[in-house]
Amino acid sequence: MNRLTAPRFNSRSRAAARSRPLLQRGVSLIEALVAFGVMAFGMMAVVGMQTTLRGSGDLARQRAEAVRIAQDAVETWRGFSTLATTSNRMAYADITTVGSTDVAGDNATYRLQRQVNAEPVVSGTLAARRLTLVVDVAWEDRAGQTQSVRLASNIAGIEPELTASMVLGANPDPVVAPMGRHRSIPISAVPVSPGKSGFVPPGQPGSGPRVAWVFNNSTGIITLCSTNGLITSDLLYSGNAPTCGTSLALLLTGSVRYTGADVNTLPQSVADPDGAIFPPFGVEATQTLIDGSPAIASCYVEPTVVDTQRSYYCAMRVQAGDVRWTGKLAFTTPLEISTTLADVSTARHKVCRYHAEASYTNVTASKVNQNYVLIKAGNGANAYACPTTSSPRTWAHQPTS
Repeated sequence: MNRLTAPRFNSRSRAAARSRPLLQRGVSLIEALVAFGVMAFGMMAVVGMQTTLRGSGDLARQRAEAVRIAQDAVETWRGFSTLATTSNRMAYADITTVGSTDVAGDNATYRLQRQVNAEPVVSGTLAARRLTLVVDVAWEDRAGQTQSVRLASNIAGIEPELTASMVLGANPDPVVAPMGRHRSIPISAVPVSPGKSGFVPPGQPGSGPRVAWVFNNSTGIITLCSTNGLITSDLLYSGNAPTCGTSLALLLTGSVRYTGADVNTLPQSVADPDGAIFPPFGVEATQTLIDGSPAIASCYVEPTVVDTQRSYYCAMRVQAGDVRWTGKLAFTTPLEISTTLADVSTARHKVCRYHAEASYTNVTASKVNQNYVLIKAGNGANAYACPTTSSPRTWAHQPTS
């Protein structure tokens, strides 16, 4: 073959080879399979995400229902209507630990456990009137895992009727209800049981058992009791807890002050008496019950002078069915009282009161701030009289004529 013909032959051969169909097959199918594989992985991720979202939503629904069950349990406890155990009523005294109970929900069964924890008690003292409530709700989710929620709350042993005071307007009198109690209860009284405050009247003689008064914090009504304690703070110890009967009373109390000045020329002395030390005295109350029968009122005088005054306390007896009393207060020995307003003696005394009531009729509530001032009968030559034009005004209490 010469050089002229060889290239022509080779060209035709290559052209013929190019004109024949190619033998490669399945490229597009492989590409499609790869695409489907990638899409399948994506779909699996989407399905997994949907499953997770569904499980989380279901768990959130169960948790919300568990919280509702726990809240209902707490509010049931907080909704007590009385402090002492009373038939057909939820009482503060009935709030105790309760064993587990099953509660059927929409898509799970819940185990409700309620526990009450009292504040730690100092050895020998009474328990504080506050409880900690703990509610646990447990259940199993769809995956068989145990889930739980816990709610805790504090509840104070305060008379439920006192909660209405939250909607009342502010009262400018700062001593209306000290310590959340009736205003007649002495500030030194101590809690002895839910809704009750104890007080040992001062000035009781001897070293034996003492008279104790237990006040209802909402009404101020006294139950007459006894105690082995000597002073009010002793009631905080369980060994001195008051022993009470059924006799009831209302409080009559106030302060007594003294001045040795001539009140005829210095009427301001009855507004701010100068006597830090004054003669000893006693008080007694005579009274009758609503049915007209006489009753014995117990009166006690503070033995020490505090801020130039001494306090007195009287328990005026009342009946359970009709809480009313009628009577009056009088000052007695060892104070020597004048028998006439004309008395000029420096050794005897007269009693002036800061309030208009010389006696009391059908009293249905405690009487507080029934205050008096003791003055000398005279200076030996002139008689002293209770000022009627001064500020504050006074009225002659003993003698009256």
